[in-house]
Amino acid sequence: MKVQNTSRTVSFKGLIPASTLKELAKKNTVESKRLLNSCLGFNAVYKGAENLNPDKVARQIQDKFHINTDFGNNPIVASFCALTANIFQKLGWAKPTGFFLRDFNGTYYQNALGICMTHKRDDSLYSKFKKDFPLRSVIMNSFPDWWSIQECMIPVREQNHFSTNHFLAPFIHEFVHSAHYAHLLKKYKDGTEIMNRMQREFTNQKTIVMIQKETSNYGAQSPCELIAEEMTELIVNSLDPKTILPDVKVFKMLRKQEPNLMDELIDASWNYDEEKLKKFDWLKSQVCAFMYDKK
Repeated sequence: MKVQNTSRTVSFKGLIPASTLKELAKKNTVESKRLLNSCLGFNAVYKGAENLNPDKVARQIQDKFHINTDFGNNPIVASFCALTANIFQKLGWAKPTGFFLRDFNGTYYQNALGICMTHKRDDSLYSKFKKDFPLRSVIMNSFPDWWSIQECMIPVREQNHFSTNHFLAPFIHEFVHSAHYAHLLKKYKDGTEIMNRMQREFTNQKTIVMIQKETSNYGAQSPCELIAEEMTELIVNSLDPKTILPDVKVFKMLRKQEPNLMDELIDASWNYDEEKLKKFDWLKSQVCAFMYDKK
């Protein structure tokens, strides 16, 4: 999940001030209500994380979800990971095989907020860390100021770069990649090959414009990113503002409200349905390119 540069002036750091919360409450729109809920949730998590022991959270996540973690002694990242793991537990979705906080500086991913491992070996990461990370593990970049992530998410959503401005979106996005990968591995013998193939870009302009309109610019990059962006939006819009856990009924209801063509594309991308993907002029060109690369 890569960020883009913005010209917005940072007006506050860390906790979202009461004046901003009041302004959002006054607007009383669907978008402002969602952002208000996110800001309130962020403030609550921020305050709780100030005195949190990351090692204790790591042990709890290991005991409850059997996920190996390394938070780099960052309590707010530990909080975000625990919240996201509980969200996926409530949805009944596969969780990552591991979670790590690493400095991406000097790697191919230095401008990314996080990544999900879909290759047995990533040359760029191996060159720096001299190790391979487990398949389906999530690695978040330690460079961003995660204590100010809510402020950072506002302008990128305003520019339609991401599908939502929720403070947990970067974590949920990468967890969705991992869950999607797990689904493909269960569905197909060559699930790893298919997951990597689905990272190839959309080329049909009509499809790209449709995704940009319904999801986000980032989601219009590839079927893989479409799923991550679309599901992230659906998940955060179904979260209870007090518990920050999803209402499964609301999630399913929102999912059913997708326009017909988007619904078909989402299903085709989630399941890698070749017949449906043909309708969007993605499969033919991408499979040919993939076969060429294999020569």
